Amino acid sequence: MGERESKMSVIKHDDHAAQSTSTENDDTLSLRETAQSVLWAMLGVQKEKNAKRDFRKGKASHFIIIGITFGLVFILSLAAIVNFILTTVTTSS
Repeated sequence: MGERESKMSVIKHDDHAAQSTSTENDDTLSLRETAQSVLWAMLGVQKEKNAKRDFRKGKASHFIIIGITFGLVFILSLAAIVNFILTTVTTSS
């Protein structure tokens, strides 16, 4: 019975560690949640419920970094598309 009891205590300890980790993750937004929030906000369709959650749980630095990154990716994508179109039009003329 001693071996069984020690296995049960290990299982209980693992469950407690998993619960404390999930509680810690609930305090802040995940990278995916932050990125989704930034994308929806850039499109102007952010839900009020999510906006309140962002102000409550989000870190400003994460939103700033992701927002700047997405902004740069958007600008560089537009520049690449315009460059491709201009190259295609000038070479076919």
